Amino acid sequence: MISNTFKYALKESRVYLDIEDTENEVVLIIKNVSAYELNVTPDKLIERFKRGDESRTSDGSGLGLSIAKSLIEIQNGSLNIEIDGDFFKAIIKMPKLL
Repeated sequence: MISNTFKYALKESRVYLDIEDTENEVVLIIKNVSAYELNVTPDKLIERFKRGDESRTSDGSGLGLSIAKSLIEIQNGSLNIEIDGDFFKAIIKMPKLL
């Protein structure tokens, strides 16, 4: 997730990482401005072989978010994406082992 965030962020922009430690889970929030306007819904962006910029013909298969979501869910966590124009926000929630 973090590698792709840096890869697809707007050049010379910032990437923000927030970690929230709650009683039952840890929440990682990754925010950045995308190099491309994301003209898809968050659900579509997570689909296999889907790219945020449909015109891009190189740099990846479109599997990254789908694989990340599957791996997180296997560990009883969740991955949610929020998009506002070119602003990208990924919210990862993982349960704490008690």
